[in-house]
Amino acid sequence: MNRRSAIKVLIGGALALSGMVPLNALANKMMGKMAALDAIDAITGGKHSESSKLKLKTPKVAENGSQVPVTVDATALTGVKSIFLIVHENIKPVAMRIDFDSEEVAAFASFRVKLGKPTKVTAIVHTASGFVTASSNTKVTKGGC
Repeated sequence: MNRRSAIKVLIGGALALSGMVPLNALANKMMGKMAALDAIDAITGGKHSESSKLKLKTPKVAENGSQVPVTVDATALTGVKSIFLIVHENIKPVAMRIDFDSEEVAAFASFRVKLGKPTKVTAIVHTASGFVTASSNTKVTKGGC
């Protein structure tokens, strides 16, 4: 490691500890160009299960790959601590992470992600009793038609 790399690591660590760097950006930096399944195992420790209580909604076909609507509904689960979104075909698969300060907050998230090609999308919810997942496939049309 050269001096320049060491300085970047120290500054990045200081910013992360101060809360100035979003946690999903830090997670992607630490995971690098990791494959999606490896990222899921890194987040869950390899211990996760599918659940019908977790609802992941993505369009079957997205006409605009730069703004694909995604909804994660974990309101049927109790003790939700975090929600992660994994986009399998992205170079950096962790697309989003939301942490909840209170387990009494309704765990529902709606946002837009960028998809460059057809991909599988996986939502991971960290609850007090473990990790729960749900997956969906989305195709992306070229040119918006």
